[in-house]
Amino acid sequence: MSGRFPAFGLMLLVAAVLLLGGCYTYQVVDTPPLGSTVRVRVPVTSAVDDPNTAPASVAMEGQVLQVGDTLVLARRTRREFGAFREVILFDTLRLRRAQTSSIELKEFSSGKSVMLGIVIAAGVTGLALKGFNGGGGDGETPGVDPPNPSIVVNGSVLSAVWDFIWKTGR
Repeated sequence: MSGRFPAFGLMLLVAAVLLLGGCYTYQVVDTPPLGSTVRVRVPVTSAVDDPNTAPASVAMEGQVLQVGDTLVLARRTRREFGAFREVILFDTLRLRRAQTSSIELKEFSSGKSVMLGIVIAAGVTGLALKGFNGGGGDGETPGVDPPNPSIVVNGSVLSAVWDFIWKTGR
């Protein structure tokens, strides 16, 4: 029984790391719709950069106000000064199309959300089972191990969940 929980915990850790990007996906588009949230990558160059290497880029996220030869984004930045003071800055960025290397549309991903919910539920269930198994207490008979609960997962249930995730994620 103790050999299964480390593998289960490792799977939960890997799934959580993969899902840390949130429940959003970014899709590269040529012309984003007005009012949508986009992430724009802008190459950063200087005179001391090696011309034979790809330039570094910075990503900026904002709401699209205008699309055309110039992309206009509304951006909100929060800055903290000390323990009790923070300032929210509203900026408007104007970028020519030649200045951007890519424009990515931010969309809600229901597949990632369902997967995140399953991972959280599995983590809570695993911790609860581990807590019940770790038990201990005053009423136990010394030298007698309590029966281990077993989790039975049918293959058809797993395939149904997997199909649901793929259908809602698209």
